[in-house]
Amino acid sequence: MRVTANRGFTLLELLIVVTILALASALVGINFGGDRANLESIARTLVTDLRYVRSRAMVGNVDTALVVDLTRNVYYSRAANIDRPLPDSIALELTVDRRDAGGGRGRIVFYPDGSSSGGKLRLTRNGRSLEITTAWLNGYVSLRE
Repeated sequence: MRVTANRGFTLLELLIVVTILALASALVGINFGGDRANLESIARTLVTDLRYVRSRAMVGNVDTALVVDLTRNVYYSRAANIDRPLPDSIALELTVDRRDAGGGRGRIVFYPDGSSSGGKLRLTRNGRSLEITTAWLNGYVSLRE
């Protein structure tokens, strides 16, 4: 009777396979979520930034604004140290009070009591839109399709 040993893979062979898979995935640039996930991710970051600006206004007891520059596709808040560019593939629409708009820019102001000047931001990419609403009465920031 002849007995054969099942050798399996060596550590070196496994390392080579893992390295090849890592290089292939880096070259291909796997993107499981696609455009939908990317747009949602950007919108959620913007919602988080708006909520942070609101909290800075309340903690600092001072009016604090988030400015949206539609010409440069960027938003920022000097008081909250936020400065974020948006991809050119995202179209922005901003609806704010006339007093808070001008020169291709608009702003949403948060007040120390938690309320805000209010406004809506619509982010659109490849026919899909997400809308971020900031309520003027209580400063609540929400995201919806």
